[in-house]
Amino acid sequence: MPNSAERVTAKTQAIFAELVQDRAFSLQGFPQGIYSVVASALQKRYGEERARQLAFHMIDWNEDAAFIVALLLYPERFSKDEVCAGIEGFLIHAPNHITAASTIAAERDGEE
Repeated sequence: MPNSAERVTAKTQAIFAELVQDRAFSLQGFPQGIYSVVASALQKRYGEERARQLAFHMIDWNEDAAFIVALLLYPERFSKDEVCAGIEGFLIHAPNHITAASTIAAERDGEE
């Protein structure tokens, strides 16, 4: 039987599959194609390396963000254990990426 975290992932994916059909793939794993789009968009402002780092840190927690949105849209579809598991997963994973992205974005050109 799947644990709470596995059920959260499955329910989140199912909700987004209902809402956005084929585009739900972007919320599973690391979407390399979207990473490339984001890195390219940020490159002029941040330079190639910082843009790649920013893109990574903003994209890698896509599943955590998807859970929060799914919870906001359909809270009744998640059990109390699943809500706890999803929030704990978010709090363990996303803040470190957000902090890293904020730090990279705040760096001045030429300073590391």
